[in-house]
Amino acid sequence: MLGNSADSRTVVVDLDFFVRGLTSLLYFHQEEKLQITSGKSITVSDFFVAKRASPVQELAILKYRSFDVVPAVSRIDEQLNFEDIGPNTKFEARSILKALIDSLSAKYRFIILDSRAGFDELVAAAHELSTASICVEEQDPISRVTSDNLISQLANGSRVPVFRLVNKARGIRRQEDITFEARSIFDLGLIPFDMDILNNFGLPTFWDTVNRSLYRWALARSWNIFSSKLQLSAELVLPRISPVVNEALEQRVGMLAMRERILFIYGIVLAVVGILYGVLGRDILFAFRDDPVRFVSLCAGLVGIAMTIYAFFRRR
Repeated sequence: MLGNSADSRTVVVDLDFFVRGLTSLLYFHQEEKLQITSGKSITVSDFFVAKRASPVQELAILKYRSFDVVPAVSRIDEQLNFEDIGPNTKFEARSILKALIDSLSAKYRFIILDSRAGFDELVAAAHELSTASICVEEQDPISRVTSDNLISQLANGSRVPVFRLVNKARGIRRQEDITFEARSIFDLGLIPFDMDILNNFGLPTFWDTVNRSLYRWALARSWNIFSSKLQLSAELVLPRISPVVNEALEQRVGMLAMRERILFIYGIVLAVVGILYGVLGRDILFAFRDDPVRFVSLCAGLVGIAMTIYAFFRRR
Protein backbone atom coordinates (compact mmCIF):
# COMPACT_ATOMS: atom_id res chain seq x y z
CA MET A 1 0.00 0.00 0.00
CA LEU A 2 1.28 3.45 -0.91
CA GLY A 3 0.35 6.91 0.26
CA ASN A 4 1.07 10.55 -0.57
CA SER A 5 -0.46 13.88 0.38
CA ALA A 6 -2.43 14.58 -2.81
CA ASP A 7 -5.98 14.04 -1.50
CA SER A 8 -8.11 11.41 0.19
CA ARG A 9 -9.10 9.41 -2.87
CA THR A 10 -8.36 5.68 -3.01
CA VAL A 11 -7.70 3.31 -5.90
CA VAL A 12 -7.21 -0.45 -5.78
CA VAL A 13 -5.08 -2.13 -8.47
CA ASP A 14 -5.91 -5.77 -9.25
CA LEU A 15 -2.53 -7.47 -9.73
CA ASP A 16 -4.01 -10.97 -9.65
CA PHE A 17 -4.29 -11.38 -13.42
CA PHE A 18 -5.54 -14.96 -13.48
CA VAL A 19 -7.88 -15.34 -10.47
CA ARG A 20 -8.93 -11.63 -10.68
CA GLY A 21 -11.21 -11.68 -7.63
CA LEU A 22 -11.27 -7.88 -7.33
CA THR A 23 -12.20 -7.48 -11.00
CA SER A 24 -15.03 -9.96 -10.42
CA LEU A 25 -16.59 -7.40 -8.07
CA LEU A 26 -16.85 -5.06 -11.05
CA TYR A 27 -18.44 -7.83 -13.11
CA PHE A 28 -21.28 -8.20 -10.61
CA HIS A 29 -21.43 -4.44 -10.00
CA GLN A 30 -22.07 -3.96 -13.74
CA GLU A 31 -24.96 -6.46 -13.79
CA GLU A 32 -22.81 -9.39 -14.94
CA LYS A 33 -21.61 -7.88 -18.20
CA LEU A 34 -18.62 -9.78 -19.59
CA GLN A 35 -16.97 -6.61 -20.89
CA ILE A 36 -15.57 -4.80 -17.86
CA THR A 37 -14.05 -1.78 -19.62
CA SER A 38 -15.05 0.35 -22.60
CA GLY A 39 -13.16 2.46 -25.10
CA LYS A 40 -9.40 2.25 -25.68
CA SER A 41 -8.28 2.43 -22.06
CA ILE A 42 -5.89 -0.31 -20.94
CA THR A 43 -6.07 -2.69 -17.98
CA VAL A 44 -3.31 -3.92 -15.69
CA SER A 45 -2.73 -7.03 -17.80
CA ASP A 46 -2.44 -4.89 -20.96
CA PHE A 47 0.17 -2.79 -19.20
CA PHE A 48 2.25 -5.83 -18.28
CA VAL A 49 1.89 -7.55 -21.66
CA ALA A 50 3.28 -4.42 -23.33
CA LYS A 51 6.14 -4.39 -20.79
CA ARG A 52 6.56 -0.63 -21.11
CA ALA A 53 8.11 1.64 -18.52
CA SER A 54 5.47 4.30 -19.17
CA PRO A 55 1.79 4.17 -20.20
CA VAL A 56 1.00 5.08 -23.81
CA GLN A 57 -2.75 4.92 -23.22
CA GLU A 58 -5.00 5.94 -20.39
CA LEU A 59 -5.52 3.36 -17.66
CA ALA A 60 -9.02 1.95 -17.24
CA ILE A 61 -10.36 3.15 -13.91
CA LEU A 62 -13.84 2.15 -12.77
CA LYS A 63 -15.85 3.26 -9.75
CA TYR A 64 -16.86 0.67 -7.17
CA ARG A 65 -18.80 2.07 -4.22
CA SER A 66 -16.54 4.65 -2.52
CA PHE A 67 -13.27 3.80 -4.28
CA ASP A 68 -11.83 3.31 -7.76
CA VAL A 69 -10.50 0.09 -9.27
CA VAL A 70 -7.97 -0.58 -12.02
CA PRO A 71 -9.20 -3.97 -13.34
CA ALA A 72 -6.88 -6.84 -14.16
CA VAL A 73 -8.54 -7.57 -17.53
CA SER A 74 -10.99 -5.95 -19.92
CA ARG A 75 -13.26 -9.03 -20.11
CA ILE A 76 -13.99 -11.14 -17.05
CA ASP A 77 -13.47 -14.36 -19.07
CA GLU A 78 -10.32 -13.16 -20.86
CA GLN A 79 -7.67 -15.84 -21.39
CA LEU A 80 -4.06 -14.89 -20.68
CA ASN A 81 -0.74 -16.52 -21.40
CA PHE A 82 1.52 -16.60 -18.35
CA GLU A 83 4.65 -16.28 -20.48
CA ASP A 84 3.31 -13.12 -22.12
CA ILE A 85 2.18 -11.37 -18.99
CA GLY A 86 4.63 -12.49 -16.33
CA PRO A 87 7.71 -10.31 -15.78
CA ASN A 88 10.95 -12.13 -16.55
CA THR A 89 12.86 -10.65 -13.62
CA LYS A 90 12.13 -8.74 -10.44
CA PHE A 91 13.83 -5.71 -11.99
CA GLU A 92 11.44 -5.81 -14.96
CA ALA A 93 8.44 -6.28 -12.65
CA ARG A 94 9.59 -3.34 -10.53
CA SER A 95 10.10 -1.10 -13.56
CA ILE A 96 6.66 -1.80 -15.05
CA LEU A 97 4.86 -1.59 -11.73
CA LYS A 98 6.57 1.68 -10.81
CA ALA A 99 5.41 3.23 -14.08
CA LEU A 100 1.85 2.11 -13.35
CA ILE A 101 1.99 3.57 -9.84
CA ASP A 102 3.49 6.84 -11.07
CA SER A 103 0.58 7.26 -13.49
CA LEU A 104 -1.83 7.08 -10.50
CA SER A 105 0.06 8.86 -7.72
CA ALA A 106 -0.88 12.42 -8.74
CA LYS A 107 -4.60 11.61 -8.53
CA TYR A 108 -4.82 9.39 -5.46
CA ARG A 109 -3.67 9.56 -1.88
CA PHE A 110 -3.95 5.82 -1.29
CA ILE A 111 -2.97 3.23 -3.89
CA ILE A 112 -3.73 -0.32 -2.75
CA LEU A 113 -2.00 -3.11 -4.67
CA ASP A 114 -4.07 -6.30 -4.45
CA SER A 115 -1.56 -9.09 -5.13
CA ARG A 116 -2.19 -12.77 -5.62
CA ALA A 117 -1.62 -15.31 -2.86
CA GLY A 118 1.94 -16.61 -2.90
CA PHE A 119 5.28 -15.16 -3.86
CA ASP A 120 6.83 -14.28 -7.22
CA GLU A 121 8.71 -11.43 -8.94
CA LEU A 122 5.62 -9.23 -9.09
CA VAL A 123 4.69 -9.74 -5.43
CA ALA A 124 8.29 -8.95 -4.44
CA ALA A 125 8.26 -5.80 -6.59
CA ALA A 126 4.92 -4.66 -5.14
CA HIS A 127 6.33 -5.04 -1.65
CA GLU A 128 9.49 -3.09 -2.42
CA LEU A 129 7.55 -0.19 -3.94
CA SER A 130 5.05 0.04 -1.07
CA THR A 131 4.99 2.02 2.13
CA ALA A 132 3.85 -1.16 3.88
CA SER A 133 2.45 -4.59 3.06
CA ILE A 134 -0.41 -6.43 4.77
CA CYS A 135 -0.39 -10.22 4.89
CA VAL A 136 -3.90 -11.61 5.47
CA GLU A 137 -3.93 -15.00 7.18
CA GLU A 138 -6.41 -17.23 8.98
CA GLN A 139 -6.28 -18.54 12.52
CA ASP A 140 -5.29 -22.14 11.87
CA PRO A 141 -1.67 -23.31 12.37
CA ILE A 142 -1.10 -24.11 8.68
CA SER A 143 -2.11 -20.61 7.60
CA ARG A 144 0.19 -19.15 10.25
CA VAL A 145 3.17 -21.19 9.01
CA THR A 146 2.55 -20.27 5.36
CA SER A 147 2.24 -16.60 6.36
CA ASP A 148 5.51 -16.85 8.27
CA ASN A 149 7.18 -18.20 5.14
CA LEU A 150 5.74 -15.44 2.95
CA ILE A 151 6.73 -12.69 5.39
CA SER A 152 10.25 -14.02 5.66
CA GLN A 153 10.54 -13.92 1.85
CA LEU A 154 9.19 -10.37 1.74
CA ALA A 155 11.44 -9.19 4.57
CA ASN A 156 14.60 -10.62 3.01
CA GLY A 157 16.71 -7.57 2.16
CA SER A 158 13.78 -5.16 2.54
CA ARG A 159 13.03 -2.53 5.19
CA VAL A 160 9.36 -2.19 4.21
CA PRO A 161 7.24 -3.28 7.20
CA VAL A 162 4.91 -6.26 6.80
CA PHE A 163 1.73 -6.20 8.91
CA ARG A 164 -0.39 -9.23 9.71
CA LEU A 165 -4.18 -9.35 9.74
CA VAL A 166 -6.08 -12.45 10.90
CA ASN A 167 -9.33 -13.00 9.02
CA LYS A 168 -12.25 -15.34 9.90
CA ALA A 169 -11.14 -15.50 13.52
CA ARG A 170 -13.21 -17.81 15.72
CA GLY A 171 -13.66 -18.13 19.45
CA ILE A 172 -13.61 -14.39 20.17
CA ARG A 173 -15.19 -14.00 23.60
CA ARG A 174 -14.77 -10.30 24.29
CA GLN A 175 -14.57 -7.16 22.21
CA GLU A 176 -11.01 -6.66 23.47
CA ASP A 177 -9.96 -9.99 21.94
CA ILE A 178 -10.31 -8.46 18.49
CA THR A 179 -7.22 -6.32 18.98
CA PHE A 180 -5.32 -7.64 22.00
CA GLU A 181 -4.04 -11.00 20.76
CA ALA A 182 -1.06 -9.33 19.09
CA ARG A 183 2.02 -11.52 18.66
CA SER A 184 4.15 -8.56 17.57
CA ILE A 185 4.03 -4.80 16.96
CA PHE A 186 3.05 -5.54 13.35
CA ASP A 187 -0.21 -7.35 14.19
CA LEU A 188 -3.35 -5.46 13.17
CA GLY A 189 -5.74 -7.61 15.17
CA LEU A 190 -8.54 -10.03 14.32
CA ILE A 191 -11.48 -9.88 11.94
CA PRO A 192 -14.16 -12.17 13.43
CA PHE A 193 -15.87 -14.93 11.53
CA ASP A 194 -19.46 -13.99 10.77
CA MET A 195 -21.99 -16.44 9.33
CA ASP A 196 -24.06 -13.66 7.73
CA ILE A 197 -20.99 -12.40 5.86
CA LEU A 198 -20.36 -15.91 4.55
CA ASN A 199 -23.98 -16.52 3.54
CA ASN A 200 -24.31 -13.18 1.71
CA PHE A 201 -20.94 -13.18 -0.05
CA GLY A 202 -21.45 -12.35 -3.74
CA LEU A 203 -25.10 -11.38 -3.23
CA PRO A 204 -26.64 -7.89 -3.64
CA THR A 205 -27.29 -7.86 0.13
CA PHE A 206 -23.60 -8.36 0.99
CA TRP A 207 -22.63 -4.77 1.77
CA ASP A 208 -25.78 -4.08 3.76
CA THR A 209 -24.93 -7.14 5.83
CA VAL A 210 -21.35 -5.93 6.33
CA ASN A 211 -22.49 -2.47 7.38
CA ARG A 212 -24.50 -3.76 10.35
CA SER A 213 -22.00 -6.39 11.46
CA LEU A 214 -19.22 -6.54 14.01
CA TYR A 215 -17.01 -7.55 11.06
CA ARG A 216 -17.12 -3.98 9.73
CA TRP A 217 -16.32 -2.51 13.14
CA ALA A 218 -13.34 -4.84 13.58
CA LEU A 219 -12.02 -4.04 10.10
CA ALA A 220 -12.23 -0.31 10.83
CA ARG A 221 -10.38 -0.88 14.11
CA SER A 222 -7.60 -2.72 12.27
CA TRP A 223 -7.34 0.10 9.73
CA ASN A 224 -7.06 2.65 12.53
CA ILE A 225 -4.19 0.68 14.09
CA PHE A 226 -2.49 0.58 10.71
CA SER A 227 -3.09 4.30 10.12
CA SER A 228 -1.76 5.18 13.55
CA LYS A 229 1.41 3.13 13.21
CA LEU A 230 2.22 4.72 9.82
CA GLN A 231 0.97 8.20 10.84
CA LEU A 232 -1.41 8.38 7.88
CA SER A 233 -3.91 10.65 9.68
CA ALA A 234 -6.83 8.77 8.11
CA GLU A 235 -8.70 7.17 10.99
CA LEU A 236 -12.27 5.89 10.69
CA VAL A 237 -14.99 6.55 13.26
CA LEU A 238 -17.62 3.81 13.10
CA PRO A 239 -19.78 3.60 16.23
CA ARG A 240 -21.95 0.52 16.35
CA ILE A 241 -24.83 -0.65 18.53
CA SER A 242 -25.18 -4.40 18.69
CA PRO A 243 -28.68 -5.69 17.77
CA VAL A 244 -28.44 -8.04 20.75
CA VAL A 245 -27.35 -5.22 23.12
CA ASN A 246 -23.99 -6.73 24.08
CA GLU A 247 -21.23 -7.27 21.48
CA ALA A 248 -19.42 -9.84 23.61
CA LEU A 249 -22.60 -11.93 23.76
CA GLU A 250 -23.10 -11.44 20.03
CA GLN A 251 -19.63 -12.83 19.36
CA ARG A 252 -20.37 -15.93 21.44
CA VAL A 253 -23.18 -16.78 19.03
CA GLY A 254 -21.17 -15.83 15.94
CA MET A 255 -21.72 -19.21 14.31
CA LEU A 256 -25.41 -18.32 13.95
CA ALA A 257 -26.76 -15.90 11.36
CA MET A 258 -27.96 -12.52 12.62
CA ARG A 259 -31.65 -13.43 12.64
CA GLU A 260 -30.98 -16.65 14.53
CA ARG A 261 -28.78 -14.79 17.03
CA ILE A 262 -31.58 -12.36 17.88
CA LEU A 263 -34.17 -15.12 18.10
CA PHE A 264 -31.89 -17.26 20.26
CA ILE A 265 -30.94 -14.59 22.79
CA TYR A 266 -34.30 -12.91 23.17
CA GLY A 267 -35.98 -16.31 23.11
CA ILE A 268 -34.08 -17.28 26.27
CA VAL A 269 -35.05 -14.01 27.96
CA LEU A 270 -38.73 -14.43 27.06
CA ALA A 271 -38.67 -18.09 28.13
CA VAL A 272 -37.33 -17.29 31.58
CA VAL A 273 -39.75 -14.39 32.13
CA GLY A 274 -42.69 -16.40 30.76
CA ILE A 275 -41.99 -19.45 32.90
CA LEU A 276 -41.57 -17.39 36.05
CA TYR A 277 -44.81 -15.50 35.57
CA GLY A 278 -46.65 -18.62 34.44
CA VAL A 279 -45.66 -20.53 37.57
CA LEU A 280 -45.89 -17.73 40.10
CA GLY A 281 -48.32 -15.25 38.56
CA ARG A 282 -48.66 -12.01 40.47
CA ASP A 283 -47.27 -13.65 43.56
CA ILE A 284 -43.80 -13.56 41.98
CA LEU A 285 -42.86 -10.52 44.10
CA PHE A 286 -43.61 -12.35 47.37
CA ALA A 287 -42.88 -15.99 46.58
CA PHE A 288 -39.15 -15.81 47.06
CA ARG A 289 -39.46 -13.84 50.28
CA ASP A 290 -41.85 -16.35 51.85
CA ASP A 291 -40.16 -19.49 50.51
CA PRO A 292 -36.32 -19.16 50.32
CA VAL A 293 -35.95 -22.80 49.21
CA ARG A 294 -38.01 -22.01 46.13
CA PHE A 295 -35.70 -19.13 45.37
CA VAL A 296 -32.60 -21.34 45.72
CA SER A 297 -34.17 -23.96 43.45
CA LEU A 298 -34.92 -21.38 40.78
CA CYS A 299 -31.36 -20.03 40.97
CA ALA A 300 -29.99 -23.56 40.56
CA GLY A 301 -32.18 -24.07 37.49
CA LEU A 302 -31.03 -20.81 35.91
CA VAL A 303 -27.39 -21.65 36.63
CA GLY A 304 -27.91 -25.03 34.95
CA ILE A 305 -29.31 -23.36 31.84
CA ALA A 306 -26.41 -20.89 31.79
CA MET A 307 -23.87 -23.73 32.12
CA THR A 308 -25.47 -25.60 29.23
CA ILE A 309 -25.40 -22.54 26.98
CA TYR A 310 -21.82 -21.76 27.96
CA ALA A 311 -20.67 -25.32 27.25
CA PHE A 312 -22.35 -25.23 23.83
CA PHE A 313 -20.73 -21.97 22.72
CA ARG A 314 -17.37 -22.71 24.29
CA ARG A 315 -16.53 -25.12 21.48
CA ARG A 316 -14.68 -23.46 18.61
